[in-house]
Amino acid sequence: MTNIELPEVTPAANVLKSLSPARLDALKEVANIGAGHAATALSLMTGARIMIDVPTVTVGQLAELIPEIAPAGAPIVSVMMDMHGSLNGQTLLALPLNTGRRLADLMLRRERRPWSDAAAFDALEESALKEAGNILGGAYMTALSEFLEMQLMPTPPRFRIDTTRDILVHCDAPASEAVAVCCVETEFSFEEVGERFRGFFLLLPDPDSFTAIFRAVRLS
Repeated sequence: MTNIELPEVTPAANVLKSLSPARLDALKEVANIGAGHAATALSLMTGARIMIDVPTVTVGQLAELIPEIAPAGAPIVSVMMDMHGSLNGQTLLALPLNTGRRLADLMLRRERRPWSDAAAFDALEESALKEAGNILGGAYMTALSEFLEMQLMPTPPRFRIDTTRDILVHCDAPASEAVAVCCVETEFSFEEVGERFRGFFLLLPDPDSFTAIFRAVRLS
């Protein structure tokens, strides 16, 4: 008898197989609610009107999403938080380097400053971006917990500058690039200065947590 090797079924494959259009729409609704909460909080903190749009929400394998976040080898600014409670995993705010510097200026209410890719972020800039990540991550978690009627608790934010691939290596949730993640494209609009910035917010739940999300949504 000839042995037939069957393809390995990964947790990501199971998640993507169960992702119906209705479930993806539900995740988009949660992302938009979270973006609205975050925009309000950031506007109060900076004293400027900030709008946050969510052009796309994608659920896919980590290996497929990494090139969308930044070119290979390009450094990004990241703010990561762990997520505990009814769901477990991480959240990650990922910004291009220059976007991170400009957002820090606006968070600190100071004029645009000349940048150098080689220049390190100072303590004030790092603190401002950690707070931005904390606000955004907290808003998305709050929206998700209210929508699903679950309890979610974030840990303090962690700041890191590295390539996307190296940053994600430090995540506990994605044990491999085959893991499924939810990627929320996030556009920040600062109306008073007429500037728009693009970043990404990643929800990296463990496979059991993705199953719990879909079970709670109760959509086909």
